Amino acid sequence: MKRLLLTALFFIIALSSQAQFFQRSEFGLIGGGMNYIGDLNNKYNFKNTHLMLGVIYRYNFTPRWVLKANLSFGKVSANDADNGNIRNLSFESKINELGATCEFNFFDYQTGSSRHRLTPYIFAGVSLFWINPRTEITNPLTYEKEWVYLRDLSTEGEGIAGYEGKYSLMQIAIPFGLGVKFSLGKYVCIGLEWGLRKTFTDYIDDVSKDYVDQTVLINGAGLESAAAADRTHELAGYQNTYNKAGSMRGNPQTKDWYQTFGLTITTKIGFFQKKKCTIF
Repeated sequence: MKRLLLTALFFIIALSSQAQFFQRSEFGLIGGGMNYIGDLNNKYNFKNTHLMLGVIYRYNFTPRWVLKANLSFGKVSANDADNGNIRNLSFESKINELGATCEFNFFDYQTGSSRHRLTPYIFAGVSLFWINPRTEITNPLTYEKEWVYLRDLSTEGEGIAGYEGKYSLMQIAIPFGLGVKFSLGKYVCIGLEWGLRKTFTDYIDDVSKDYVDQTVLINGAGLESAAAADRTHELAGYQNTYNKAGSMRGNPQTKDWYQTFGLTITTKIGFFQKKKCTIF
């Protein structure tokens, strides 16, 4: 991740000697929220929203068409207890995203212009994101609470002989959404943006398919695997209740999603030259 960021910054610096690049480029920050939709939160809402921060770069090809790159950092989480589900599963995961999108401005827009200073826009593109879901369980040996990374525990048999391989922590998403931006002064653009991410994984929350036999999990991945995979028995009134192997743990027919929303602030890179420049 650090190498990618350094490469992107080097690319910007390398091109900075080009006048047109300076005139058409903007660099800035985005800050807001991130949350998720999936097996542990299967309705569109803003539950368990966490802070999201990032950096963005825009290249304005024309007053209507813009290429944007982003590097953002956030977190998602969910808990069955919030939805009254006796499955009793929970998770949290950091999500680091590197994306490239194309923006279309509905009106002609130019940062610094007094005539073309406001526009709504839509965007779509592609991104890579990194996950690593974890949860807090009671250690079956020490009976103490501890955080564990769920992929390592093969909670649905991933990586155990006879089951599918472990899911990748790096995934692809299709980001799309809308926003509005406003030119503030000669060099600064502020905006509001909301976007959804269609993913191709069902394991952001480590929940997808069926329960696996407890003995298989213990032999294949250890006691912690069985403790994290089936937690119904922890609830009052459900002591000694374990789900039958092969019964539904999640819904593999639907993939997980996540969304971001927030405030963007960018400035023309030409600002740092301390001179006036005309974009279009």
